[in-house]
Amino acid sequence: MDYIIGVDGGATKTEAVAYDLCDNELARAYAGFGNLFLDFDKAAQNVVNAIKQCIDSIKLSESEKSCVYIYLGLAGIDIGNNKEEIQNLVKEEFACDALGYHDSYLAHVAIHKGSDGIIAISGTGSVGYGIFKGRCAKTGGWGHIIGDEGSGYDIAVSAFKRIAYEADCQLAPSELTKNIISKMNIKDVNEIVKQTYTYSKAEIASFAPIVARLANQSDINSINILKTAGQHLAAMTARLYNKLKIDEHINIGISGSILLKTDIVKEEFIKCLKNDLKNISIIHENISAAKGACYLHRKITKIKN
Repeated sequence: MDYIIGVDGGATKTEAVAYDLCDNELARAYAGFGNLFLDFDKAAQNVVNAIKQCIDSIKLSESEKSCVYIYLGLAGIDIGNNKEEIQNLVKEEFACDALGYHDSYLAHVAIHKGSDGIIAISGTGSVGYGIFKGRCAKTGGWGHIIGDEGSGYDIAVSAFKRIAYEADCQLAPSELTKNIISKMNIKDVNEIVKQTYTYSKAEIASFAPIVARLANQSDINSINILKTAGQHLAAMTARLYNKLKIDEHINIGISGSILLKTDIVKEEFIKCLKNDLKNISIIHENISAAKGACYLHRKITKIKN
């Protein structure tokens, strides 16, 4: 019995999921970040490790099964020769066909099951991807220096900026400041500069849950940061809608930990989006982007046959 593997790699983690040809999950594995732009060699090794864990898990229980295709959805794959290099590496490592896509495309296929639609993604970073009547487009996804508005990274940076504002204005430290300083394990607020500039993108984004927790406790600074994030994500999605020249009803899926699990962000996102765009439906489905491999495989198999 053959099977396929879908791989979803972003700035924080890589997820690999094996499916039989009837879309049933056989194995799931995780490794470190899979964003090829951050560090190609380390990300590629994480991708290989996640795939290997899946294959080894299946061999333990059903040794006669073989992997026939690997579908890679990886951030940073569209930069330079990254796509060709990671495809070749995976093909050589596992003696198996491999196809690479931007991670937002694989997530889009998973949530829309290969049909037209838009997906808004907010995790460590943020991006929107859409397909409509043969047209494909992306908004966001510019990285944390010039983009990633509404992402976990952006939420954390907004919290850090609030700390700096309070210090400059000689305000008493807010609950948000106290909690972040505590997580950083520093005593003087001025040490925040030294700390934050040594963190990776994922390490900075790891402060976003503090903002979400305090917002749920009615902390006004945290609530405002999360609402702003939702507004940024709605604006990113509306730009994508206009870019695709959509003129009829369209489904908009949401993905990523910030949009799926942070209620204030999600509610603000939906409110703003429905104010701007009238003929839309929002899809709430917590589905792994790796599931997109199932729909891609059927499409590719049909073309080959």
